[in-house]
Amino acid sequence: GKYVPKPVVRGVQLSTGTLLMAEGVRFIIGTSRFQVLKNAAEPYLSLQAFGPIPIGIIIGFVGGLVTLLFLNNRKFPAGLLLIIGGTLIGVLLGKTGILKQVSLSVGFPKVLPFGFPTSADFSYALLILVLPQIPMTIGNAVIANVDLSREYFGEHSKKVTYGASCISMSLANFLSFLLGGMPLCHGAGGLAAHYRFGARTPGSNIIIGSFFVALAILFGKHALGIVYLIPMSVLGILLLFAGSQLGLTILDVEDRKDLFVVLMILGITLATNLAAGFIAGILVAYMLRYEKLSV
Repeated sequence: GKYVPKPVVRGVQLSTGTLLMAEGVRFIIGTSRFQVLKNAAEPYLSLQAFGPIPIGIIIGFVGGLVTLLFLNNRKFPAGLLLIIGGTLIGVLLGKTGILKQVSLSVGFPKVLPFGFPTSADFSYALLILVLPQIPMTIGNAVIANVDLSREYFGEHSKKVTYGASCISMSLANFLSFLLGGMPLCHGAGGLAAHYRFGARTPGSNIIIGSFFVALAILFGKHALGIVYLIPMSVLGILLLFAGSQLGLTILDVEDRKDLFVVLMILGITLATNLAAGFIAGILVAYMLRYEKLSV
């Protein structure tokens, strides 16, 4: 951006990618918070291990191999193969109660299902959720996302601007609020994942969006039963490769000072959070423009 140096953008992208990769590995080996809470590496599979080897590691290894083999295949996209294969594993090895949860329940979302928020709700959300999230949203969902869009799509991404990204997120969150949904934002990680797994046109967003809308309308709360069919380790592979693609954006960083900023943001992010890394990165990047400072 105009006021955010390029190494800061790359640092945010590397940090986000590293966080995604780390979470992906946890999904594969079964140590994510959700898996620990459920006390199972694959909470929705009836089979947890082949001998001494956890089932998640086996699925992760096979899934990783499939991804490497088909990552550049246009006829059989790796991401689609992973989802289909994971779903089949869920059908064959899933716990008996999972499929019973899947049943048609046609319905449409209600407007303000939890009622209109009180002033206390707004105050709590502003202080606890909104303000702490602003630096990360600006860094990853706006600046890094726009930068990656331009890198991937060149002139075709001219409509993807900082302003457009902010407005689209605002509208999406307002609609989500009306329907009782969760907060959401853009993200360089999601863009990297979609692109690397084969998405090249707006049609990919229409396809995946239509799929999720259909799930919600046709199955309602029972749609989770379908999601549960996909093993955690398959999701881990998707996160691992998505994060790696985002991290690889630093390949164009050659200057020593710039690389220092990138790595410093990564270190601070791992020790604290991405928002702190983003803010510190901007400060250090501007400081290092002073010629007498060296690294």
